[in-house]
Amino acid sequence: MSSFMDDSMIGRWLSDLPMDDPTRKSTSHPQLRRFVHHEKPIRYIQFLGGGTEGDVYLVKIEGREYALKVLLKFKQWRFDAPLSIKRRLKERETHYVSPIANEARAFARLDSLGQNGTWAVKCHGWMKLSGSKQRPKCLSHHTPWAIVKDYIPNPMTLDDVPEIRRKMKIARKALLFPDDTQPRNYRGSFLVDLGRVTTYPYPRVLWSNEKRRKYFKSFDKEASEWVECVRDGEVVSGSLNEVLKENILRGILWAEKHGMYEEANNLRMLIEKVSRNIYICPITRVILAENNG
Repeated sequence: MSSFMDDSMIGRWLSDLPMDDPTRKSTSHPQLRRFVHHEKPIRYIQFLGGGTEGDVYLVKIEGREYALKVLLKFKQWRFDAPLSIKRRLKERETHYVSPIANEARAFARLDSLGQNGTWAVKCHGWMKLSGSKQRPKCLSHHTPWAIVKDYIPNPMTLDDVPEIRRKMKIARKALLFPDDTQPRNYRGSFLVDLGRVTTYPYPRVLWSNEKRRKYFKSFDKEASEWVECVRDGEVVSGSLNEVLKENILRGILWAEKHGMYEEANNLRMLIEKVSRNIYICPITRVILAENNG
């Protein structure tokens, strides 16, 4: 795949118009508009997190705080698909799988429908970083392309789950296909990472209405099973939490076997704290029985 993360993206999923331009925004050809302060200096305050798509920073621009996602170079991620599918795609179509295309098109679709800042975090547009006042040396391995979003400091809690489940209808009506709506990608009730959210129209070989329908049908059930993590109290899927609990219980057995009773008791207190009101799978019950026997 040749590099495409250049100015040729403008006119495809990026628009040169500013976010506050009054002209009508297309719903059929979603293009994210440019951040209104794209030429202003950026003060980098804190690294918030990162992954295979890019890194997110808390920044201040024109006196206001934002979350700035700076995209990694295309070599840092790759388009994974069976060879049979890759052969049916033109190279230009594979560009639509990129995180910047996914984020830009999804945010643009929501914005064109008047839903910016409802289902997902509010997006303020894209910008191309330039000069030392916008792009410090620590970003030398990143692309100059970035997406500006609201900064939401509060993490997601179980109290947010009902609202998250309710708002999923916004994504469905907007013809979005979320693929990574795990608890870690939420702040409050807002999805903040749209790097794997695909937006119709999309390359036909990669878009499945059947899979999309199944996803929305299963999401509500999956979200209803999110729980507080046994390790740190953050919200995680129930299945992941069970794996963590089983590892802790095995740690209790190992500690007691080696006479480390204080460590075993600390682990037992941790597991009991979160096991009072949540489902315990059969495997965990067996380990508990062994431990209490």
